[in-house]
Amino acid sequence: MLSNMEKFINFKELTVVKTGTTTANGDAGLTLTDTTAGTFFTRLVLPHAIVWDRATARKYLVTAVTSDTQLALESIGVDTGTGIPDATPYFIYMPEYTVRQAGTADGTGAFQLIDSTVDFIAAGVKIGDYALDITAAVTAKVTAVTKTTLTVDTDTFAGGDTYLVYASGADDHDVIMRSADVADISNASADTSIVNTTYEPTGTAVMKVDYAYSSTVGANSDMRAAMQDAVTASLQTAWPAVTYDFPGLQNPYVAVTNATWLGGKEYFFLRIQ
Repeated sequence: MLSNMEKFINFKELTVVKTGTTTANGDAGLTLTDTTAGTFFTRLVLPHAIVWDRATARKYLVTAVTSDTQLALESIGVDTGTGIPDATPYFIYMPEYTVRQAGTADGTGAFQLIDSTVDFIAAGVKIGDYALDITAAVTAKVTAVTKTTLTVDTDTFAGGDTYLVYASGADDHDVIMRSADVADISNASADTSIVNTTYEPTGTAVMKVDYAYSSTVGANSDMRAAMQDAVTASLQTAWPAVTYDFPGLQNPYVAVTNATWLGGKEYFFLRIQ
């Protein structure tokens, strides 16, 4: 490995949008149940969200929000699971959407979503975002924004309807990893969705990258190889550039069973530490 240069690799890590602990056994039923979730699931979780079972490190996709307290799941990755057992901690991520605002409409207007209790501008809502009428199960596109009113292209919202406003694109943030003095990059022996980067001089400093992917074809070495290539590219990047953006990695396998997960093509970083 090239070394002795203070360069960094920038990864897009998904933001944890909810943490919790299950309150019933979803094992064998491909579900997650949390009776303490309130209305979070129905108001803030959309299909294709990623759920991470923090006890077993297994990952799932949400296929449906079946109630305020339960999510229907689909197992992803090589280490397949059958659902999340009782009293198990979990994390939820949004790989396709970023939530802007959620609430209950308190007014009715033609082609409008009205909520006098919020500030849509401060929440970052923009033209082109989406407004989901949860009550009517209809999605509209935002065409104009004021503090308490969104104009939308579908006349669906009425006072009392619950809603979710979101933008396309992953809810993520930047995390950097040092690319200098890398001694080894390897898959974790017990989990094929973890890549460990070990640094010189002692070999004891390790950066762990935990990611979710859709392939069910054996142990995955493509992320390890992609990270090795990124380290080299980072160190070869001309000064004064210090940070190299990880270019992403397309799933090379044809035999992908999780076709609903963005076509089964993308890898998502869950934890880099």
